[in-house]
Amino acid sequence: MLLVHLPIGMLAALTALELTAFIPRFKNANGSAGFILALAAPLAVVTAICGWLLSLGGGYDETLLAWHKWLGTVTAVTAMVAAILFWRGKFCAYRVSLFVTVGLLMAAGHLGGSLTHGSDYLTRYAPEPIKKLLGITAIKNTSATVSINELRARPFFAGVIEPIFQNKCVSCHGAEKSKGGLRLDSFAALQAGGKDDVAIKSGDAAQSPIIQRALLPVSDDDHMPPEGKPQLTAAEIVVLKWWINAGAPESKTLDSLQPPPEILSALSAK
Repeated sequence: MLLVHLPIGMLAALTALELTAFIPRFKNANGSAGFILALAAPLAVVTAICGWLLSLGGGYDETLLAWHKWLGTVTAVTAMVAAILFWRGKFCAYRVSLFVTVGLLMAAGHLGGSLTHGSDYLTRYAPEPIKKLLGITAIKNTSATVSINELRARPFFAGVIEPIFQNKCVSCHGAEKSKGGLRLDSFAALQAGGKDDVAIKSGDAAQSPIIQRALLPVSDDDHMPPEGKPQLTAAEIVVLKWWINAGAPESKTLDSLQPPPEILSALSAK
């Protein structure tokens, strides 16, 4: 993570210093440009190489990944070009190259954020007025907007389980990014599982990897969702375990599953 963000921060800081140097009072603000370039340009190349190696792991939207890889590569090249121009004393050309580099960096960084956090990472938690202004329809947490009485006649998966996955899991296990080859954006994808194992074992929540990972300590590398992302609540885990133990059905309604009082309480809490 440090390797990725260090050259980004350096190039952004250098750009700010160069812009500040246009102000006569701060004309020497870019005095450390050579030192910053000596660190940032080679680091940008190393970061691009690491990005290519990381991409071999798969699990990402191929179009987004291709654009991100090539933009990252071009960014590293233009950073080196900027450094060479600076050391050769071609300061005007150096500044143009630097500003182009930062423009490419912003585009590559946005695509990287989309790969890591989902294409809606900039707006997912934006206030509702901003979402409406941008014409974004938020995924609603069904259990928070629909009463249990309204849920009774709905398929339990679509009414309760799917919204949990959408809110807590799909940013890493969806169409644009599918860690471990696992997608949780549909019932069929859930049943298919990932590269290593199935996500759930119908009728046995205790042996279902999705539950086992959710119950690991948050600091554990295998814990899901990853540390720093919205976590499953205790009520959501209880509901997921009960649904899996009930056979993980797709079309059965809440009423047909005959939930015990503790599950109704968990749904109310969720």
